[in-house]
Formats: sequence, C-alpha cells, structure tokens
Amino acid sequence: MPGNDDIAKIEASPLTDFVEEMEAIVGAGHWERAPDFFTADVVYQVGHRDPVFGVEGIKGYMEWQNRIVRWEGHDLRMKFSRGQTAIFEVVSHFTRLSDGAKLYVPCTDIYNFVDGRIADWRVYSDLSAFAS
Repeated sequence: MPGNDDIAKIEASPLTDFVEEMEAIVGAGHWERAPDFFTADVVYQVGHRDPVFGVEGIKGYMEWQNRIVRWEGHDLRMKFSRGQTAIFEVVSHFTRLSDGAKLYVPCTDIYNFVDGRIADWRVYSDLSAFAS
C-alpha cells in the first residue's frame, strides 16, 4: 500500500499552468479568448451528460450550468501532468439557484493536449446534486 509520500501532490507544470490560465479566462466569460486554449474540435464532457464539441459547445454547457448553479470556486486537492495530459482533483463549491443550497462536488478533470492546446476535456463528477 502506498504511503503518503507516494500520493501525487500539487505539481505545477506548463500544462497545469495553461489549464489554470484557461479556467481564469473562461470563468470570467472572456469567450473571445477561449479559442487560444482549445483545438477547433475539442471534446468536452461532464459527468453522465453527452459530450459537446468546440468552444461553442463548452460555452453552451457553461450557460446551461449557470442557469442551475453558481460556481463559487474550488479546493484544489491534486494537480500534475504526465506527457500531454494534465489532471486536476478538486472539490467544487456551488450554490444551487433554485433553493440556495450549498453544494460541494468532488471532481476530477482530465485534459489531453494536442499541439499545445486542449483537445479533450473530461470532468468526472456526479451532477445529481444540481437537481433540487
């Protein structure tokens, strides 16, 4: 069984820095800058929902989510990269808009890069708490 020293920790890298820059830009709604971070045919999938494609697909998903919950940040548990993949583990904080409930959703995001841009972004989380 691995000890605590064997568990991945916070490891900054050019890929994780790139992801954090993208999150700041997209999180602030600067969609005109989003194409700088993604391939034209990027695949984005959150939980059990169907994947969406391209920056417009990501924007559409975010607009849908923002009608249900307000994202209020996250607690970073782990980040690292290997090869052309960056992995983040967080606990995201949301407020459900229908009743004001505070939600804490564990998420693992996996970003696969092609030619220096995100080509595939998968968010492994349980969205059932979004329903009221």
